[in-house]
Amino acid sequence: MKKCWIALLAGLLLMNAAAGSIHAYDVSLRPFNDLQEGDWSETSVYLLSSLGVIDGYSDGSYQPEGHLTREAFIKLLTTAHRLNIDQEPSAPLYDVAGDRWSYPYIQAAYRLGWVDSLIDNGLIHPEQAITREEVAAAVGKSLIADLNEQLGQSWLESEWQKEQETRGFADRDQIRPDLAPYVYYAVNYGVMEGDDLGFRPSDVLTRKEAAAIIHRLADRLQADHSLTLTGFYAIRSYSNINKLAGLDQAVFGWSHLDYSAEGTARLNTESSEYRIPEGWQAAIDTADQNQVAKQLMVFYNNGPQLAQFLQDQPAIKSFYDSVLAVLNDPQYGFTGISIDFEGLLQEESREPFTRFLQGLEQRLGSYALQVAVPPTYYYAGYDLDEIGRIADSVVLMAYDYTDRNSRLPSAPLPLVSDTVREALQSIPAEKLILGISKQANQWVVGPSGTEYYSPSIDRVEERMQQPDVQAKLSKPYFLKQLLYSDENGDHELWYEDTDSIEAKIWLAQYYGLQGVSLWHMGNFTESDWELFDGIAR
Repeated sequence: MKKCWIALLAGLLLMNAAAGSIHAYDVSLRPFNDLQEGDWSETSVYLLSSLGVIDGYSDGSYQPEGHLTREAFIKLLTTAHRLNIDQEPSAPLYDVAGDRWSYPYIQAAYRLGWVDSLIDNGLIHPEQAITREEVAAAVGKSLIADLNEQLGQSWLESEWQKEQETRGFADRDQIRPDLAPYVYYAVNYGVMEGDDLGFRPSDVLTRKEAAAIIHRLADRLQADHSLTLTGFYAIRSYSNINKLAGLDQAVFGWSHLDYSAEGTARLNTESSEYRIPEGWQAAIDTADQNQVAKQLMVFYNNGPQLAQFLQDQPAIKSFYDSVLAVLNDPQYGFTGISIDFEGLLQEESREPFTRFLQGLEQRLGSYALQVAVPPTYYYAGYDLDEIGRIADSVVLMAYDYTDRNSRLPSAPLPLVSDTVREALQSIPAEKLILGISKQANQWVVGPSGTEYYSPSIDRVEERMQQPDVQAKLSKPYFLKQLLYSDENGDHELWYEDTDSIEAKIWLAQYYGLQGVSLWHMGNFTESDWELFDGIAR
């Protein structure tokens, strides 16, 4: 995406840095100051933090060994199940007033019967530390409620006892008999575990234990959610032409809007990077042989000129005609079109762009319409409500946050997650595709100052194999960080590798999105494609 909003982002980052922390869009981009790197709970804590499910404290701490209250856990539990908490309460709890922050979460869980064991004479004691037994019982009840009646009854009557014998917890007699079936279902489901001391039912739950439990629960709940895989076959993708076979949808980046004079425009497929390449038949044939849907991508990234085009009705009509001519050409067999118009900064462009999409959709007939959109924090020219209504699918380009001054890399997971949450307020999850761009951002501090580079993927992969490189999946970004020094200076490189892509796929599954898309196919490595094999079709 065109980085024309980066200066504004840099200002926001620097203001917050002066205050002692770096934040963007109310999302924390700093690690917690009291969570040790490599701690067994680290991945769970930072994944849930990126989702906005858990928070730290104003001093930058997470307090991993701190006790979790009942109301805090109930919020986590309802969030993991992605409950609708806006319904009317079914009954009052005397110690949870309507204006209490936890009220909607507690009411939602209470309405479903998940927290009955926590209630005594109409009181739930929301600020009381919750025990491991209470947590397991609530989790177990929430899961058993999703079973069909026969399976649920069978577990409650006898099956749980088999789990009890299998586990053999040394302290199993300390588990309340009325809660045991639910506790053991949470254990059976893989959400809770014991240790050498047993299950420790009366121990209070720590904040890092809570993060691990909710991470496991969310992981299991989303395990059956399948994602579609869309690959953008563009620029230099021939090296991965055989990977077209594993896609659900291929988007061919072979055209762009040509608008050079008022009153006329066309679909240009002959010039620039975005053109129909020599040997294009091989890519089309591969997609056809594997029954992969084929869309034609139309690219344009001159924001001011694009805004002018959207007001030029004769040019728009001419463009529509040329689009249909290519789509109707049987030698390509395109099944739809993907509009990637970038750089609409001003709100005044919202209505014209919406009107353009409406007119295009009416002309397309049975052809599918896909629209790519940037994060709308600074790109005000995209009406996500209308785009979500008009388009058959929407690719969210949740990347290119790169800021050279603050060293913010392309796609830190907290920003990606924040962008998805924002988009889901307007676009149905079943239409939304999370865009993943494989790229690297490199800063070199040398004698002449700090220089920025965007190295090629093959160079980064080569560098990762060098013995002098320190490489780790850095939290909370969930991006691979490479550190090394040479005659040019000290290098810091952030890279979208297989591990970081896996975190983004997890995020897409958590939010129940339609799928993920890959920009562009030529950049992705064999390790990446092995990961994709597990999600496509």
